Amino acid sequence: MGGRTMKAQLSLLLISIQSQLLTLISICFAFFLPISGILLMIGVLICIDTLTGIWKAKKLGDKITSRKLSSIISKLALYEVTVIMFFLIDQFILNDIILTFFSVPFMLTKVVALVLSSIEVMSINENYKVVKGIDLWQSMKLLFARAKDIKDDINKLK
Repeated sequence: MGGRTMKAQLSLLLISIQSQLLTLISICFAFFLPISGILLMIGVLICIDTLTGIWKAKKLGDKITSRKLSSIISKLALYEVTVIMFFLIDQFILNDIILTFFSVPFMLTKVVALVLSSIEVMSINENYKVVKGIDLWQSMKLLFARAKDIKDDINKLK
């Protein structure tokens, strides 16, 4: 009889701990919700950079090792933790000060995310340029120049 009671109490305790843990995780997710898009964007850019890096390595005949691929995990963790740390600094220290000068909430976090994203985009561009011989930045500039020319032509027709 005592064994059943102890099992029931242990079961209730585990259910209570699980419930409290889920509540704590939900609170953490809610707290970091303002930067969830930034974290996702950086993760996606790292994945794209990795894929273009593998593509480049295959094109050049370089050996792809698990050691090189495992560096992706540390890079992803480093970038994500960096954004989270700057978000915490923004949230608790700098955001109110920065908001007196600029109307952009969490500006420091966004600047850090912009720097990290730029690093990844430049790396993606370098990889693509090696594989296809096309500079994505130059292509984008040409595209915008053409769009401007078309707009000017349309305005002249009016």
